[in-house]
This record gives sequence, structure tokens and C-alpha cells, in this order.
Amino acid sequence: MAEAGRPEPRRAWEETKPPPGKSRRKRPWQQQELCVPQPFRADSPSPSNTACFMEPDSEEKEALDYIDAFLKGNEQELIHHESIDSLTDMVCQQAMLTIMELSTVKPPLQGLEQSSLLATCFSSVFSLPPAETMQGVEAALYTKTLRAMDEMLKALVCEDQEPNLLVVENILEVLLPWTASKEVHGQLRAVERITFLMKFMACQPKCKGAEEFRVLGQLVACVILCHPEQEICQSSMEAFYHLYSFMLQLKSMTLANSEEYWQLLEDRQIPYGSWDILFTDTSDITWMFGKYLNGSERMDFLCTAIDSMRDTSIHDSVVARHMLHEILMVPGPRLERVSEAVMSIYKNLDSISETLSWKEVFRTLFVLGNQYSEEVVRTLLGCSLSCDSVAAEMWWMLASHCQTIGKVLKELLNTLREQPLHHHHVSQREAPLAATRALYKIFKEQNCRQQVKELFPQLSIALLFQITYTVEPSMHNQEDTPAPLSPVRCAVNAMQALLQCAGYRDQTTFIHKQGGWGMLMNADMHHKGVLLLARAMVSGSFQERCWIFQELMAILNCRDDRQYIPAMAFFIQLLQCPDLGNKQEDAILDQLSGQLRDPNTVVCWLALKGLLNLSLCPEKVGKLQHLLPEVLEQLQEIDRDIIAEAITVLKNILAGMDRQSASRAAVQVAEKLLPFIDDVSSRLRVLSITLFKHLLELVRGLDRRRMKEPVLQNLVPLLLLVHDERPKVSQVCWNTLSSAAEFLKWHQLGGFIQRKDTWQSCDCLLTRYKGRANNFLCQTMAFLENPQTPLRQAAIRFIGLAARQLDQRSQDKLDAICNDLKGLQQDSNSSVQSLASQTIFILEAFKNHPPAHSSLWT
Repeated sequence: MAEAGRPEPRRAWEETKPPPGKSRRKRPWQQQELCVPQPFRADSPSPSNTACFMEPDSEEKEALDYIDAFLKGNEQELIHHESIDSLTDMVCQQAMLTIMELSTVKPPLQGLEQSSLLATCFSSVFSLPPAETMQGVEAALYTKTLRAMDEMLKALVCEDQEPNLLVVENILEVLLPWTASKEVHGQLRAVERITFLMKFMACQPKCKGAEEFRVLGQLVACVILCHPEQEICQSSMEAFYHLYSFMLQLKSMTLANSEEYWQLLEDRQIPYGSWDILFTDTSDITWMFGKYLNGSERMDFLCTAIDSMRDTSIHDSVVARHMLHEILMVPGPRLERVSEAVMSIYKNLDSISETLSWKEVFRTLFVLGNQYSEEVVRTLLGCSLSCDSVAAEMWWMLASHCQTIGKVLKELLNTLREQPLHHHHVSQREAPLAATRALYKIFKEQNCRQQVKELFPQLSIALLFQITYTVEPSMHNQEDTPAPLSPVRCAVNAMQALLQCAGYRDQTTFIHKQGGWGMLMNADMHHKGVLLLARAMVSGSFQERCWIFQELMAILNCRDDRQYIPAMAFFIQLLQCPDLGNKQEDAILDQLSGQLRDPNTVVCWLALKGLLNLSLCPEKVGKLQHLLPEVLEQLQEIDRDIIAEAITVLKNILAGMDRQSASRAAVQVAEKLLPFIDDVSSRLRVLSITLFKHLLELVRGLDRRRMKEPVLQNLVPLLLLVHDERPKVSQVCWNTLSSAAEFLKWHQLGGFIQRKDTWQSCDCLLTRYKGRANNFLCQTMAFLENPQTPLRQAAIRFIGLAARQLDQRSQDKLDAICNDLKGLQQDSNSSVQSLASQTIFILEAFKNHPPAHSSLWT
């Protein structure tokens, strides 16, 4: 059973045979039940391995019984609890010889069983004091134990006669942590075992699992890190030589007879004695091995170097720093699993205080960010939801280098464009949120201003939509999120930082003073906040505006529900720019015309805003005339904001028309304005009266006959509204009354108006138009409910005058008026109460004894 050169396991057992009459099976610890791997059973071979299970002779039976007892009993526990201060018996040696012997039977140890046994063996031996402190029997026993360990390792690797690299990998995964032992002699023992394995494997012409061997990069890095130790230097140099031979042997197995294969054979000719001359420092050794490592192996090497730069690492940070620097310089295939390097930096950065090491990590992140920007950004975003100090510092690192920041910004831009609401996974929905926090940190870095400026249009639109997504109540539960870290606030903060970084500080201040940042975070006011933002940004360069315009047109055409309103709000502000071409303007008008008929009132309001912006440019207003009917239709809306915008647009459109065309349109507009002259909204009232005055000026001397009726209908409301408590409303009413008298060529009325004599004007109107008294009264009744006391008083007085113009057939009308006035006898204002009572008394007397002539003087 034993191979040539291997210590006979049977002799080891014979040396520890108990005295006659005693059996190993009766050891006390064998009576304990432990959770151990299933014992070897020689009586149940698998069909495919029947030949391996011939009946053993008595000596082999004794060996198998011992192995069975070892697995059933707690020798493993004994090894684990063996003293680490001295080597006093042969339990460790016997255990390793047992494992070695176990490797020659079927089935072999499985991965977990093997790893557990290896970990116990390594711990029991590597933790012993230094070899030079051992003497006599202990030193001899130590030497035999190490030899048994090496033979055990070789036996495990060759369990199927042909060496298996997957077993080597399993062994190394248990062995490599010992190269970072706090005790130098522990590192030395690990390096010696590596040397033994590599020497053995380098001589194997054929191995199983060559393409699946995954620990080469980590293995090389761990040995290099041990090399500077004086006690290990000679052993590590030997390890390098055999490791180099093994590496080339491994690489040649997958290359067949290619040119690279013959180059590897030539590289293997370096004599052992040359190593300590040719490769004396870390950089040389790293380069020598690094040029043969593939992308995944180089990544393992790189991460091992970063982990070893921590302040708590037992390795020399200078060595780790040189390794990290050199591996990035070595030409080779693209790195794989870049995310692991980013995470290694993230986990270790806070524990690296040595300045040069920190700078080397900084350089590494820059190199990775420059070459693998997509993977670096994606990985770092996973650490940036809370944007702790380490993540913030890494973003700062990336932002501080001009070659990297442009690529990083583009990746973050793509992340923002992913539209988080379209994802079902939390991590995907959170990526744009993390991106806004990352961008905020980057925009604070002054070195990236030029790159930010170049991407400003794209970034501003992407952040705008991110604000829109996060302001939606259904998107995030804002109440459960601290305000400083809420998604919408993070997006708004990033937008502010973007404007400042791109050089728009004045615009940022303007938006702040107008309350625009708060509007952006309010679902109901969001579109108005977008308007303010856009208004501040149209002052950008022509190239920026053109890009933004094209981007927004594309969004409006595809009608993305989430993007449509903010895109439109931003879009209409661009319409003020004088440098839009004719083709663009035609496309704009088509858009706006359709939007006026949209059932969404916000869309209609924004469309009117867009038309208003176009109408402010004299050279563009002519193109809006064909939209006059659509704008007039908006006066039928309930929403007063829409009506107010429509009135303003109408005024500008009419101002841009020739007088003949404007005269024909003025009558239609004037008729539509009548309901808004006495509207409760002060703004709407002023806009309506101002437009009415404008209409009178347009048609003066032209179509007086058709315009006369709308003028007469508006006189009474205007005469009452001159009593409005707001001076602006009162003055605009007097001005409009003056224009009306001039339009009617009514000089007597014009004189009274010029002197601002309200009641003489009313008497003059009622005297000339007695037949309209009933209509005048109908217009006045609405003012009795006006919240302003002066307007209620004026309405009562006018009713007292107008009611006496009614004939005897209007008794029912007079009764109705008196009933309405009785309601004002309980008015909150005593003067209104008194005036209502007096007017009722006069009207009751008038019903019984109507005078022959009623006037103000009566």
C-alpha cells in the first residue's frame, strides 16, 4: 500500500501498540459520541469500484480498523487539544499518517471533511514553539511529524494516482491563512509546506483540474508578503523557484503546442541559483509572476495586497504597497471581478493610515475607475445609499482625477436614466438614489468642473426626472425617512450642487429666493418649481440649450407619463430663447396645439405658458394667430390659473395682429371676458379689465356697432368695482371706464368719469338706458355677496337707483330685490345694515307711490 519513500504507516502503529491484552477499541475517548464524518465501510463498495475492495489480509484489516476507530473516536479532538507549547507524544504524527493511509482507499475524503482535518493538523503543528527551541526527542518527533504532514499532503493530492489540482487548491485554502500568522515560525512552516507542494506538483507532467485551479494569484501574493522576514527569506526564495516552475507547468497544460507554450518552456530554464540574484526585491518578483497571471488571478493578487496594507496587518505595508503598484503596471489580460477590488478598498480604506499606502490605494482606484468605470461605479453605488465617510472619500478620489471623472459621470448618468420605478428589485430601485448622493459628493469637488460643464445638459435633465420620480407620494414613504436623507431631498441637493459646480451660482440663488427648491419637493407645486429651475437655466450656452431642447422634444413625442409634465415645464421655458429655428418653432406649435386639448389641467396650463413665452417675442407672435380659437376655448375652463394664462396669451396675440384682424377678433374676446370682470380672484379681475381696455383701443374707430353691446354690458360692473379696496383694481377700472366713454363718444359720461364721480356716472347711465334697468340690476345682485364692504355698499346704492327705473309691471322683481336686501340687515357691518334698511324702505314706498320721474336727485 505504501509508496516508495513513504514511512510505513504500519510501523508507526506498531510503535504505539498497547500492551498485550489491551485493545485500541477500548480507549476511553472512543466510547464518546462525536459528530464526525461517516466511517469507512469496506463491506459496501459502490458497483463501479468493486475492484478496489478485495478482501484485506489481517494486517490491512488492522489498519482499516484503526482508521475506522480514528473516525469514530475523538482523535481529531485530541489533536485539537494537543499542547501547542511542546510535542510530547505521537498522536499528531499518527493522525496524519492515518489520513495519508485513508487517502489510498475509497471513497476518498470529501471537501469539508478534508478541510476540517487539515485545519486541525496545521493548527496542532504550526502553533508549536520555534524548532530551534526543541531538543532531543522532541526535535526528532517534530521532524518526523512534519515529514508525516508532507507525506499526508502528497497522498491526498494523489488520491486517484494522478495529482488533482482541486485537492491542492483545497489544501492551500486552509494553508494560506497561516502565511499571515502573528508568529514568524508559523509563517515559516506554512511556506515550507507550500514549497514542498509546489516542488512536487512542478514535477508532474499531467494533472487533473488544471483549468479549474483558482488560487494561483493569492498563493503568489502570500509568499511574496512573507519574503522580507529574515527567518523566512531563504525558504521563500526556494518557494518562489518551485512556485514559478509550477506556474509555468500549469500554464503550459492549457496551451498545447502554441508559440506561447514554447516561450513558457524557455522561461523554465532559469536555474535555481539565479533567483536570489535576478529577483531580489518585491517589484521584480511581482513582475516575474504577474506577467503570467490571468485576469482573475491578478485580481486575487491585488486584493491580497490591499488587505495586507491595513494598519493591523502583520505584513510590511511597504511590501504590500510595492506589490499593488507593480501588479497594475504588469501588461496582461483585463482584470476580472473588479467589483472585489472596489469592495476590498471600501472595507480597508478606513484602516489604512500610512500616507504612501493610502496614496497607492488612491492610485489603484483611479486606475480601475479609468479602465473599468462601469463596474467600479456599479459596485461603489452599492456602498453609497448611506454615503458614509469611506464611500464619500472614494467618490472624491474618483472625482479628483480628470481622466477618470468623465467616465464616472457618464456611468452615473446612465444609472439615473434607468428610471427606478421600472425595476422590481429593491437594489435596482435604489441605484439611482445612490447615484444622486454620489453626484452630490462629486459636484463638490472643484477639479471636475470642466467635465461637469461638458455633461451639464444631460445631467440636469436626468436629475430633474429623478426629482420627479422621488417627489411622487407613491414612490417612497417620505415620512419614514429622515429629511436630510430622503430621496427627493438628495436629488434636489444634487441639482443645487450641479448648478453651482457648472458655474450657475446666481441662478441657484434666484431659485432659492423664489422658493423653487421647496416647490420641487412638493408634489402639488412640483411643475411650478420646474418652471423656475428652467427659467434660471435658459441663460446657459447656445449648445446647452440646443441639446436640452432636442432631448425634451424626444421625450414629449414618446409621451412617457412620468417624464411628460416635467419635460414640458422645462421645455416651455426654452421657448423664450431667441435662437430657435423656424423648423423647431413649427414643431413646438404642433406640440402646444395638441396640449391645449389635453384633459390634464396641468398640461393645458403649461401649454398656455409655452404660448405666452412665444408671444413675448414680437417676431414669433404672428405664428400664434391661428391658435386664437383654441386659446379662447380655455376661457370655458373651471381652473382660474388656466383662465388667467389664456387671457394673458390672448392679449399678446391680439397685440401682434393688424388692427383690422384684431377688430374682428376683439368682439369674440370681449363677450367671453364678461364673467371675469367681477371675478372673486383679484388677479383674474385685473387681467380681464386690462384686456377689455386693450380691446377698446384696438377697435377704436373701426367696428363700433358690434363692440357696443359688450361695452354696455361691462359698464355697471366697472362702476361698482371702482370701489374696490385695492387701489390697483380701482384705478384700472377708472381707466377702462374712461376708454369705454371715449369709445361710445359719450362726453357727458366721460366728464363724470374724469372727475371720478361714481353716482353721477350711474345716474347718467340709467337715464340714457332705462330699458336696460332690469339687466343692470341682475348684474348688481351678485355684488351683494362680495366680501368687501365698500362693494356691498355700492351695490345697495346702485340697486336703489336702478330699481326705481322699473315700471309697474315689475312688482315681483321689486319684491325679490327687497327680500335679498333683507338678508343684509344682519350683515357684519353696521353701515351695510343701515343702508340696506333705508333702501328697502325707499323701494317699498316706491312700489306704493312711484314718482313720475326717478333720478339720483329724487
